[in-house]
Order: sequence, then C-alpha cells, then structure tokens
Amino acid sequence: AIVAFYPPQSKVRLGLDLKGGLHLVLQVKTDDALKVETETTSEQLREALRQKGITTSSVRVLSLTSFEVAGVPGDRDQEFRTIADQQFGDSFNREPGANGTYTFRMKPNIEIQRRQLSVEQSVQTIERRVNELGVSEPVVAPYGTGAQADKIIVQLPGVTDLTRAKEIIRSTAILELRLIEGGPAPDQATLLAPSGGQVPADMEVMSGSTGSTAPGASAATEFNLVRKVSAITGRDLTNARATLDEYNAPAVGFTLNNNGVAKFSAVTAANVGRILAIILDNKVVSTPRIESAINTADARITGRFTQQEANDLALVLRSGALPASLTILEQREVGPTLGADSVRAGVMASLLALDRKITRLNSSHGYISYAVFC
Repeated sequence: AIVAFYPPQSKVRLGLDLKGGLHLVLQVKTDDALKVETETTSEQLREALRQKGITTSSVRVLSLTSFEVAGVPGDRDQEFRTIADQQFGDSFNREPGANGTYTFRMKPNIEIQRRQLSVEQSVQTIERRVNELGVSEPVVAPYGTGAQADKIIVQLPGVTDLTRAKEIIRSTAILELRLIEGGPAPDQATLLAPSGGQVPADMEVMSGSTGSTAPGASAATEFNLVRKVSAITGRDLTNARATLDEYNAPAVGFTLNNNGVAKFSAVTAANVGRILAIILDNKVVSTPRIESAINTADARITGRFTQQEANDLALVLRSGALPASLTILEQREVGPTLGADSVRAGVMASLLALDRKITRLNSSHGYISYAVFC
C-alpha cells in the first residue's frame, strides 16, 4: 500500500477542505444574454435595411425580448418583410401594426434556449479559464434546477491569489472593433454638439483612457461616438497572447479566424484613413488609424496594461467571452492552515485506529502498539 501511494503529494489529490482554496456559487444573469440577442438583432436589421436603401423612422428596443421598427415605407413593405423573415424569422415573431410599424418578439422556445445556453457557455468558459490558471482538480458545474438552474458552483483547490482568480472568472471580456464616427472629445456635451446634443440612432457614446502609451505620456478620459454594429468581435478570435507594443509596453496580440480576416479586410479597405475603436467590456482601450487594407490574421490591442493585466486579458480572450455577467451568491475562502490541520488530524486518527486494532490483535505484545503509535 505504501508503494502504491508514494509519493503521496502526487498520488493523493486533496480537495478544497484539505488543501485550501476558493469556493464560489455564481449566478448567471441570463437576462443579459437575452438583452444582447435582442439589441444585436435590431442593429443587424437596421444595417440590412440601410444597405438596401430602406429608410425607417426608428428602430428601438422595447424590452429584453422585443424591439420595434417604425415608419416602414409602404412601397418597400414587402421587401422589408422578406428581409426580416429571412434573417430573423427563426428567432423572432413579427407583429404588424399601424403606419408601417412592426414589433418583433423573441419566440418563447428561443428565450428558454438562450437562457439555458448562456449557463452552458458560462460553465465552458469558466472551465477554460480555470484550466489556464493551472488549478489541480477544479470543480465547475451547473447548480440548481428549474427556475433556479442559472447557478454555477466553482471550487478551486490550492489557489493562493484569490482576488485574481475571482476577477479572471467574472471578467466578461467582450472584445469589439467598431468604426468611430465622432470624437475624441473631453466630455459628452462637446462630442454631441454637432448633432444637437442627440445620439444618432445607429451610434452610441463610449469612453475610455486612450492616450499614448509612450513612457511619460499622460492618460485622460476621452469620449467617442462609435457605430453600434461591430466590425469584429471576440467570436472572430482564434488565439490571444501577451506581447509588447512599439514602446516595449505590455500589450495583447490576437489572431483572427478566416471569417474574421475576411470581415476585417473588407472594413479596413472601405475605411482607409478613418479611426477604429478597440473596445473591451464597453470601454475604448485604443484608437488606431486605418492606414491601409489589413489582410493579415494578426492584430494587437495596446493600452495602459501592466504585464499581469496583459497576461490575464490574453487568458480571458483565449477562453472566450462570457455570454452574461456573473454575480457571486456565495463565497468561501479556505486557508491552507486549516487544510493542514485537517490533514494532520486525519493522519493522527488513522494511526490511533491502527494502534487500537493492533492492540486488540496483540494484547499480549503491547510494545508493538507503542512502536506503531510512535
């Protein structure tokens, strides 16, 4: 038996209670996934109509699972319905209204599927991130049933940097590349002055510290007006890694898949001379100028990163973005001292049990039990 279990540190896997570490119960905000699905669908429809030259008075989100298109021209109504049904008919029901107004509602079965899928994707993403951390014998599993089936239990034995582990697990890491239509400006009022203080329907305001990363350069919050539709998203990535920029400052390089390369090439070729916003979790981190059409798969995110931040960002980008945000419902941190005490107590209990067993079997040879106990 001793030969089979030696050395014990490599043959016996200690759990959370013995080795110490982190225990979490997380709740997946599945409403976020529905909101993103609805907003993305409405913007995709808006863009499809724009490309076909169909002008509407408004496209607006009504709720988590519905949006409205108003002012569809009567002479283009049939074309509008064809576009909507072909692209989004599988997921949304189309309800006609007065004066060229249509309401799109997510189908009930699609809503259930999207909620379930967001939990499944969250489990898979967290597993990939935990594996990148090098945790031995982690536990990542769905937790709860029925209406409560939106929870995930995570146990990370042996983790010492608990704060970093929690940040990596919870980081949504949503990467987007969008064209800038206005800015930068020091505040939102200045940015929107040319449009009468209003945000155009197909755009949104985003902020970020996008100053130069050159040594000694100062950082300031800037506001940009960007398109709602992303040219590239994190789904187009195949890999990400920590690297250095032209100033030898930490940066993150990433590689696009074939579909991403095709989209990136088309966008950059059509927008030479314009500014592209690289957005991470709704914050602009850098604003490179498009100098020429980019046909390569490799690109880079620059910003004010520490080396650890660059490493962690590359990790979460490689593992994929979370489909929804996470809330910590329960948290328990087990210290290694408590685990060591438990191991010691277990060893002593085993020796005492062995001692008593030998004593009963060899009552006439008490010195044997004494030697074993020692």
